[in-house]
Amino acid sequence: MAGTPKLRARVIDDNPAIRTLLVELLTLLAGIQTVDVAESGAAGLALFDRHRYDLVLTDFLMPGLTGAQVVEALQERDPTVKLVMLTGSAAERDVARVRERGVTVLAKPVSIDHFSAVIEEVLRGTASEATDRAASPAAAAPAPV
Repeated sequence: MAGTPKLRARVIDDNPAIRTLLVELLTLLAGIQTVDVAESGAAGLALFDRHRYDLVLTDFLMPGLTGAQVVEALQERDPTVKLVMLTGSAAERDVARVRERGVTVLAKPVSIDHFSAVIEEVLRGTASEATDRAASPAAAAPAPV
């Protein structure tokens, strides 16, 4: 499509299956043309220094740097970077600290529909704290991320 900006995203997650799934979701559902992956926070930061990203998705609990540490480092490098953190087990106080930094947090499992809607809102710059609350289990689609 002429005139459509090419979007670039970075996925940082220590789980190879989750990285693969997130790449597929971002390209198929969000229309992101280039998705780079990193298996650790340190690797993700190193690549961030080489490229500009429209969106960065990071896991919270990873070996080495935590997602919160990655967020802090990314925001020091580029205060305007759009960030989404995925977590299945972070303590609420840790999640609250990340949200205070303006990061959208999604609790795993998250439905594909909810994930897609949140990514669209983050890219548009219209995400809010209310947006990032996980859908209730009753409302979740059968195919979670």
